[in-house]
Amino acid sequence: MKQPAAFDSSFWINAHRSGLLPDVLARYALHYSPTVAAELSPSFPSGQEFWRQVKAGNLVQEAAAHGPVQEFGPGERSAINLALQHRNWVLLLDDYRPFQEAVRRGLRVLCSPVLAVMLFDEGELDARGVLETLARLAALQTVSPHLLAAALVQVSRILKPQGAT
Repeated sequence: MKQPAAFDSSFWINAHRSGLLPDVLARYALHYSPTVAAELSPSFPSGQEFWRQVKAGNLVQEAAAHGPVQEFGPGERSAINLALQHRNWVLLLDDYRPFQEAVRRGLRVLCSPVLAVMLFDEGELDARGVLETLARLAALQTVSPHLLAAALVQVSRILKPQGAT
């Protein structure tokens, strides 16, 4: 059974552009706010894929009933508020400050670099695959360097026992 998750538009765009989106769709029952939908323009490939998935019934729109989080951009706010309303969900978020705030509020948050590391740790990606994925995410220049650095540390910890004698 898929884990329910809410996501922000930047996570969707980064997952799409880095090649992680099929894994996201396979693992999570994805929910999005109307605000996030408005940020995903069908004039871009990631927006086209978003709307294709909406039409296929693979994504569920839901608005948060209340909005205790007032800072950050509209999409980030709405994704965090949706996750606050459903505390058993995972929040998929790539922006560092909103990520920190979501963690501070006790939410389960996952960023695309850490998802890549999870896939590597589970054997879905090999060492080359995870490093290429992290490189694609870095090349986008939209993923926090802090989140990328944390993912690289995790990859090195996973690799170290394999290379230890």
